[in-house]
Amino acid sequence: MDALILPQNLPRYGRRAPPHWCRPLHRSRYVVQCDAYIQLDSIKSRLQVKHYTSAWACTRDVLRAEGIQGLFRGVTFPLITITFVRTLSFSVYTHTKELLARSWRKKKDKLSDALIFGAAGGITSGTIICFMSAPFELTKVERQLEYLIWTQRNKNNGTLGTNKFIPRSGFQAARDIYRLHGGLRGFYIGLRLHMYRDMTGSCIYFGLYDTMRMLSDRLEPHRQSYGIPAPFVSFLIGSASGIMSWLSIYPLDLIKTQVQRDVLAGAPRRSGFTVLRRLLMQHEGEHEPVKKARSIRDLPIHRFLRLYRGLGISALRSFISHGLTWTLIESITRHIESEAVNHDLDVSYDFVDFQ
Repeated sequence: MDALILPQNLPRYGRRAPPHWCRPLHRSRYVVQCDAYIQLDSIKSRLQVKHYTSAWACTRDVLRAEGIQGLFRGVTFPLITITFVRTLSFSVYTHTKELLARSWRKKKDKLSDALIFGAAGGITSGTIICFMSAPFELTKVERQLEYLIWTQRNKNNGTLGTNKFIPRSGFQAARDIYRLHGGLRGFYIGLRLHMYRDMTGSCIYFGLYDTMRMLSDRLEPHRQSYGIPAPFVSFLIGSASGIMSWLSIYPLDLIKTQVQRDVLAGAPRRSGFTVLRRLLMQHEGEHEPVKKARSIRDLPIHRFLRLYRGLGISALRSFISHGLTWTLIESITRHIESEAVNHDLDVSYDFVDFQ
């Protein structure tokens, strides 16, 4: 969920062709991907697999060991695939929600309807998309953690300090994954955790958004009376949905990243439960289970918070990207509706109207 997405089929025009002002919107699939988000995602991945005192300490370490290019590793495949994957994700979500709304109930004016239909669309979208995005995300993780993986592999082999780190391209990383990890099957390392994360995250994300959107529409007279701009409401609802989604699935994402890192580094394959147990039951940087608290780092609550390393980075990214996503979508939708009325056009939408 790192991109700004405008669904493919916002308006569907009736008998007349769309006027010149909206043909680009009607035909195009938009994705706005910022380099700043790529940098934040790279820092987040490193925080998930290695203990740093802060995100700034992680950034300094990357700049010192890898240079500025270390912050941009893994950008190739997301930029190539994000348009198709995210547009398809939105399409599956909207069409699933529309199908349920037509076949299940005639009345669609309840908050529970918005929650159920949005969550069902999110689950369907997350399940389908994870099989397509898993290979690209694994390659992205391999590139982002390339230096850490190289360090761990050399420690395991006893060759640390004798080899020079040589960064690879995204295509070289994909080739090595295919060659060293069982062909195409290697691209699906951690697939189960990936699927659980996407299913749960999309369910919560779209379910919350549709529910808050309906609640906001019911309070529309109050919003207008206080002079609150509609784009501001869209931004807040989108941001809140993204942050709540990441808050619920972040431990799954962290465990998935650690499982993938270990396999790519040549360490013995471990299950997600084994990684979870190690995070909760071991001292920081040690391999023995905790018998009693020796410092604040050994307290149960602190060990539990290890599952949320890097959450602040993801929350910041979600606040910006998901807020702008829905602000863009709904602003363009309102503009099309307004212009369609002025041009006497018949407009229908893929989004299910719960009003």
